[in-house]
Amino acid sequence: SKPKSNWVQTSIPSIKSLPSEKNVVKLVDTQVPSLINKQTNPTGAVSIVNYEDKTYCFSSGCASCQIPLTKGKVLEPSDETNDEARLQCDFCGATYNLRTGAPVQKEGGKLFGFLFSKGEEKELPVYGLGEQGGKVFINVP
Repeated sequence: SKPKSNWVQTSIPSIKSLPSEKNVVKLVDTQVPSLINKQTNPTGAVSIVNYEDKTYCFSSGCASCQIPLTKGKVLEPSDETNDEARLQCDFCGATYNLRTGAPVQKEGGKLFGFLFSKGEEKELPVYGLGEQGGKVFINVP
């Protein structure tokens, strides 16, 4: 069964206004109620990465340790992800497929897995972005 779409209007002015740096995680505020958490994400921020002319949008915090992914590293594709880039949390080392958010083999990280066992691997929430009528929408499943 396909995940259902749930397109919600954001406070992002336009797709063109998104950060354009390559291979760097940037946070963008959306003000989308379902993404807002008063303690950890008061502006409903999401992470944006540009990799090889594609823009990826995903959770602002690591699914494993909840630390913001602002220092996350974009890694080259591995055999496991075929030709899809990976994203690694700078703090706990959790590594995800950049497009699907699926957890993949860890590459390391500051904690080297002392706190996180393989069984705790969670998927990183990934979101679609679209523009219509001069407004930017996000698909929040």
